[in-house]
Amino acid sequence: MGLLGRRFGRAVGWVAVFFEAGALVSGFYVALAEMGAALPYHDQSFVWLNFPGGTRFVMGTLVSPLGALMLLVINVVGLLVVLYSNEYMAHEEGLPRYYAELMLFLSAMNALVLADNYLEFILFWELVGLCSYLLIGFFYKKPEAASAAKKAFLVTRVGDVLFLAGVFIFFASFAGVHGVGPITSYPGTACPSSPPGTGPTWACSGFVFAPPNANSAAPFLAPGTVTGDPSGTLMTLAGLLILGGAAGKSAQFPLHTWLPDAMEGPTTVSALIHAATMVAAGIFLLAITTIYLGFTPTAALVILGVGGFTSLFAGTMGLVSPDIKRVIAYSTISQLGYMTMAVGAAAYLVVGPGAAMFHLFTHAFFKSLLFLAAGSVIHVVGTQDLFKMGGLRKAMPITAGTMLVGALALSGIFPFSGFFSKDDLLSLTYSATSGVPLGFLFFALSVAAVLLTALYIFRLWFMTFGGEGLREPPAPHPGGHPSPKEGPGASPSPLHEPSWVMLAPLVTLAAITCVAGFLPLIPSFAHLFPGLTWSIFGYSKVGGAWAFSLSDLTLSLLSLSLAFLGLGIAWVFWGGGRVYRMPTGSPLRGLHGILQRRYYFDDAYDALAVHGILVLSKAMDWVDRYVIDGTVHGFEQGFSRLSSRVRTLQTGIVSNYALWLVTGLLVLVIFFLYGVPYLAPLFGGG
Repeated sequence: MGLLGRRFGRAVGWVAVFFEAGALVSGFYVALAEMGAALPYHDQSFVWLNFPGGTRFVMGTLVSPLGALMLLVINVVGLLVVLYSNEYMAHEEGLPRYYAELMLFLSAMNALVLADNYLEFILFWELVGLCSYLLIGFFYKKPEAASAAKKAFLVTRVGDVLFLAGVFIFFASFAGVHGVGPITSYPGTACPSSPPGTGPTWACSGFVFAPPNANSAAPFLAPGTVTGDPSGTLMTLAGLLILGGAAGKSAQFPLHTWLPDAMEGPTTVSALIHAATMVAAGIFLLAITTIYLGFTPTAALVILGVGGFTSLFAGTMGLVSPDIKRVIAYSTISQLGYMTMAVGAAAYLVVGPGAAMFHLFTHAFFKSLLFLAAGSVIHVVGTQDLFKMGGLRKAMPITAGTMLVGALALSGIFPFSGFFSKDDLLSLTYSATSGVPLGFLFFALSVAAVLLTALYIFRLWFMTFGGEGLREPPAPHPGGHPSPKEGPGASPSPLHEPSWVMLAPLVTLAAITCVAGFLPLIPSFAHLFPGLTWSIFGYSKVGGAWAFSLSDLTLSLLSLSLAFLGLGIAWVFWGGGRVYRMPTGSPLRGLHGILQRRYYFDDAYDALAVHGILVLSKAMDWVDRYVIDGTVHGFEQGFSRLSSRVRTLQTGIVSNYALWLVTGLLVLVIFFLYGVPYLAPLFGGG
């Protein structure tokens, strides 16, 4: 795409569709083979670097249930987004650059989920971050887009540094030489490359993921497991550093600030990168760490707490945003919080992370659907401001209907896919937190987020499609190009549905959203979700038989009731064309301002980055001027003054020189006559 894209002209997008379709076929082939495999883990690797002492770095591919599932998600959504882009981006400049960056990103994501060791994982992890920076800043002539790209790059780099530090700790603790290392054994694992008679280690001397045990449940890194870390503190620290890396990519608190600003990129980029793939890479990282290594109980509870808090924290900000894409972005942060919470619960209960991956699977489709539907609206209306929209239900019935499907799934309303995945992770989290101090608090926050989710997404839907017409006619754009908010965009007039090129992905994603929740009922497909217990209204399928749980039924009814309550509140304030604006004198006005300012986190980070660095630089400048330069200048001035004084002794008068010579001789005579006899005994002389 990058080298030959200009020769293809406007057909460059269809070339991208062709190759991404090939990737999807390959992904389906791998997933089908994995679903029918008796042994679900297949590793092919080779030694990349050899170091003295036997340490090796390897490269290779590991096909696992989680990797096969991610191949489906990445390439199904990727193909639909690339197809959608052929109309949505048709009027933009720099299409070869856009498709080259998009395809490079998809290549990196496919490689990331097939990596068989952390080192290889990090290489593609960084490439994914680079592509995200390039795509967010695609409209680089807009200052907002360029700033958002830099912000995303820098904030995610903070997480990446933490991730790298955690991997170093794991490697130093577990990677032995020829199977001999600080840890003598790893339950349920085998290392084919180890010489006979040696015990296996986590990295098999090559930094490779070790196969998990037969139940796909990772054993805890219990205290005393690692020599030199009897309390487990080091392994807890390593797990928390891994969480830091995942928080950066998946926009979890407190590294969440970059994702809303990333909406300055094209909506197609938001649908692919910031809904289904890159942000899911952080959840995938936590999941594979749970499978291949595990987390200590303390680290697992911290992961659970961060996810539970983020699920509600982000939802509150989505409730007041006037930007259609930012509302969906806050929703993404909130749903990623649910997944993080589920991974922590699974690690604490020592089960597979299937519930988190199930929600990742369903979320990828309905969140991409919401973003692409929002893109269709922006493409036609020419604005992202919800308060300027309205009445689009009649002009865009397919877009309205498909976005409604996505909103229902996001809210967790039966029978859409979000209901099943959210139900499963809430049940798992309740089991993990019911006996943990303060654990139930984070679970309660996540349940409260169900109400907020339905409230803000139906606020968006009613404000976009409710009423009788646009609240503010769109301004015409010269040349029939779209709004500058998206870059140059599509003509906002007349109001109409886009062509099949954009509608086909919407309909396809809506159809997948309707059936995805039932797919784990297929036994072979359920193998892609290790540890998942699929349930519906308290009935769970365990070992081929159905079991009933009253607590699960209660949670299902509670979640469903809160979702309908949120929908009802949204209808009261924004349904039927109503637009609620908070009165100036409302006692909640202050809270509204705090939410619009995102709890002042951006201001705090700006103060830390700008004012903090400014203070530090001024301090360094003072040290440079008055300590370093002052010392140098002090010596310079001292020697200058000394030389000036000594220079005055050189008068050029012979009588003066004779006087100094006689004086010197007298001093020497006196010293040898009186000084030496006194000093000699002190130094042992005669």
